[in-house]
Amino acid sequence: MLLEIDTNYLIQHQLTAHQFLILKLISDGDLKQLKTYLNNTLTFNSFNKDARELYNKGYLVDPASEPIAFNKLTVSKKFRETISFIEDPFEEFFKAYPVKVLRPDGDYDYLRVDQKRSKKIYQNIINNNIVKHQFILRCLKSEIKDKAARGQMSFFKRMPTWLTSESWKAYEDIAQGSYDTTLDENNIGYGQDIE
Repeated sequence: MLLEIDTNYLIQHQLTAHQFLILKLISDGDLKQLKTYLNNTLTFNSFNKDARELYNKGYLVDPASEPIAFNKLTVSKKFRETISFIEDPFEEFFKAYPVKVLRPDGDYDYLRVDQKRSKKIYQNIINNNIVKHQFILRCLKSEIKDKAARGQMSFFKRMPTWLTSESWKAYEDIAQGSYDTTLDENNIGYGQDIE
């Protein structure tokens, strides 16, 4: 099993990676894998404590018995809602994407072209992974904010090109909050000053 975890998600929901993996395996109904994981990581003995903590946070339905029986474990609605899509992820992406821009030659260019192809590309990229979807949305919003602040919206790519060229990767650091790219008004970039 390959699992991608967003640390921002863990922080926001006050979970450890260990607790998230427990919840994910229970949610998927893969109790055999959960037992193997707990045995291999030597955390089987502390499982009752972890399960109680997850119940107290509202992510597990009350296990009722001590020691907790694996076959009676179920995740709560609260957890299922945090890892699944409420609406079509492409629709959310589509709504966030700029509609049109004014190109340097003075013509308007519509960016939301070829919606059917873009939807297939997007679904292949996120592969039903809500974490990746949310990350790409943050990157898109960071790029829009950055290009609008610098007056560079005219160079925004059309949707299918933006997706196939994986343009969100250029804004990964910004979306993760690693550094701030806003320019000071007194800071003039190269080629922006006329002498």
